[in-house]
This record gives sequence, structure tokens and C-alpha cells, in this order.
Amino acid sequence: MTSENIYKSLVALYNKGITEKDPKIIREFINDNTHMALKGEPRFFLDILQHRAAAFALFGELTEAGQEYEKGYSSCSTSGRWVYGLNWALQYTAEFSINRGKAKLNESLSQALPVLEQAEKDLVFDQYREFYQLGLCNVKAFVLMSLGEKDKALDTYKDCLFTPIPIPAYNDKESLQLLFAHYTKGLAVAIEYKDTELLNNLLKVISLDDALLQNEKNLFKLFYETLVSTFDMRAEFITEFNAMFKIKDSLKTVAPGFARFLSLIGEQDFDKLDVFFKDFN
Repeated sequence: MTSENIYKSLVALYNKGITEKDPKIIREFINDNTHMALKGEPRFFLDILQHRAAAFALFGELTEAGQEYEKGYSSCSTSGRWVYGLNWALQYTAEFSINRGKAKLNESLSQALPVLEQAEKDLVFDQYREFYQLGLCNVKAFVLMSLGEKDKALDTYKDCLFTPIPIPAYNDKESLQLLFAHYTKGLAVAIEYKDTELLNNLLKVISLDDALLQNEKNLFKLFYETLVSTFDMRAEFITEFNAMFKIKDSLKTVAPGFARFLSLIGEQDFDKLDVFFKDFN
């Protein structure tokens, strides 16, 4: 069989298992070692490894999922390594959805940190580097917050510039997707620690309303209007926010303040939210 045929066969087996929701088929896919024959074809090999990681994650086997990503790191292009590393690290955050307790969460998230640190080193030097860096910082700070490392979480942002996103990049739906897709993680850190400075800096990056930023003194109103505006502009942002809402019960043990915020948002209790934000430092 050619590499392409092996690849297509494996993808078909994976898709069959997912479509039929059959764990036996998914396990058969995992146990099929023909994927190693694809190592000389990075485009096939890397994609299959990510399929395999997703399959392991379905069984809650997050360490094994990470090992699949590890197999492919050396096959990544130089420009693509930081994205690959980010996706690798995010595999471990699936523990929030599995929700097997704080000890298991700590075990999983601890594995994400060295991967994120390597992703930072692998960042490309182009016009959007500072925004990619902020995206990685949001994820890393969220992981550190969840591990109870407040000082380290906040220190993650020490080199961030918090430059407002250029309007053309904001309007280009293909641009900076990974920044918007993980922006709520940064907001979660600011909200959990009731850190007004960090929250204002994060809002400054994604706000399209300079007058609102300069003139609005009510922190909740500033936050909420910026949030709604960004929801309207970038689908990735609202997708992640909704995903956070779904795991709010898991977040209660590691980020009770942010979990409380999510509950109030769900209740649409704006009076309580206004009081909540008035308690920020």
C-alpha cells in the first residue's frame, strides 16, 4: 500500500468509530501500528498522530494522547512547531471535561507546562509574533492558575505588549484565530485574581471602541460591552467562552471566582455582576 492509501484507510477507520460511536473500532484504530509507515510523509504522519491523540483522549488516556504528539514533534516544520506544541498542550486540558478530581487534573496540567514552554521558544518571527505570544501566555497562565501558581500565572504576562489588534487583522476571519480561540483563558486569570490592570490590558487588545476604553469607568460595563462586541466579530472567541461555561463545575475547585462569574453570566444577573466587578483590585 502507498502512504496515501495507508493514511486514507486509517482515517476511514477512525471516522467509522466516531460516526458509529463504537469504542471497539476506535480501539482497533489505536492498536493499528501501520501509522509508523507514514513517518517519511509528515503531512500524513502528523495528521494521523493527532487523530490517534484524539482517540486516546476519548478514553481519558491523556498521557498517551500527549505521547502521540511527542512522536511527531521532530517532523514538524519550523514555522508550525509552536502551533503543534499548543495543540499538544491543550490535550491535557481535556481533564476539565473528564472531571476525575483535582489530583488527576494537576497530573494532567503539569504535563502541559513544559510543552507550552517549548512552544514559546518555537514562536515564529513575523508581524503577528506578539499576538501569538499573548495567545500562548493566556493558555500558560490559565494552566498555572489551575495549578494554584498565582505569582507564576501573573508573571507569564511580564513581556507582553498588549498592543491593540490592527483593524485589518481583526476583520480578517482567517487571521489570529489561535489568539481569539484562547482569549477567554486569559480573561479567566484576570477575573479569578480580580486583577484590574491585567483585565484592562487584555480588553485593550481586543476592543474596537477607543472611546469606551478611555471614558467608561464602570469595569463591568467596559468588560461586558467589549465581550459582546468581540462575540459578534470572532466566532472562535464565543466558541471558547461557551466551552468554558460547560466546564464551570470543574473550575470551581481551581478557579472559584471565575466559576462564580460564569454562573452569574448564565443567570444574566447583571446587578450581581456589577457588584462582583467592583471588588476588583
